[in-house]
Order: sequence, then structure tokens, then C-alpha cells
Amino acid sequence: MYDRLRDYPALLAASHRELAANPSESAGHFFLGRAYEGLGKRAEAIPEYQKAMAMTGRNQDALAALGHVYAVMGKRDEARKVIQELEQRSAHAYVSPYMLATVYAGLGEKDQAFTLLEKSYREKSWDLPWTLQSDLRLDNLRSEPRFQDFVRRFQFPK
Repeated sequence: MYDRLRDYPALLAASHRELAANPSESAGHFFLGRAYEGLGKRAEAIPEYQKAMAMTGRNQDALAALGHVYAVMGKRDEARKVIQELEQRSAHAYVSPYMLATVYAGLGEKDQAFTLLEKSYREKSWDLPWTLQSDLRLDNLRSEPRFQDFVRRFQFPK
């Protein structure tokens, strides 16, 4: 909930409580990484996303989050490796285009990000309506008229 509200200090505290109670819970590490990223502590987000990936067999959510943080930190080669891994995985398992879009958004490759968001919309990807309005990984797209039109199609309550 704190993630969707973009309340990163509360998310940080809740994640620490979760990990204290359940240290082997991957979601605690994932959301701790998200809290750090939301607070601008990107270097601290990396090991948390890596732990979440290790605990989940390289879950695509954690992998895309890691790719995004690499991208916004200027680690373009590492971000591209994440994209490559997700694309290779999509040859034999479902990979949400939304996840790829978030990494491309982090790289500043807006056209590719929008192409993948559109694909996600056409495929009715489960993660798109759940995270579209609050996902920090899409912040650099929010001022674009294309993004505003995209959000309007969902007809979210005001």
C-alpha cells in the first residue's frame, strides 16, 4: 500500500519491520529496494533487488526493478543486460511488456517504452492497471501527452 501511495519513508519502515519478522521473505527485500529507490538512495536499492531476485529465481518484477535502477544510475550496459535477459526469457515464458517498458523508461528511450506500454495494454497485462498511476519507474514519462492519453484510456476514478 505504501508503494502505491508513494510514501517511501513509510514503505522503508514497513519493509524493515517485515524483514525483521520474516527475513527470508523476498517481498520485504523488493519493497525495501523500492523504498530506497523512491528516496533517491539508488545504490542501496541494488542489493535489495538482487536479494529479492536470488530468493525468487530471478523474478521478472525484481529483475526489471534492478534494470531500471541501473538505467537511472547511468549503468546502461547493466540495464541492457537485464533487457536482454527478459527478452530471452520471453521466448519460452511470459514476460510482461510492462516490465521491459520500465527499464526502457529508465534508459530514457521513451518511444520504446511507449511501444511496450501499448503492447502491455493490448495484452491486458495484469501489472499495468495495478501500477500505472504510481510506479516511480515511469516518472520520466508522466509529463508526456502520450502518457496522459494512455492513462485516460483506463478511466481510473478521480
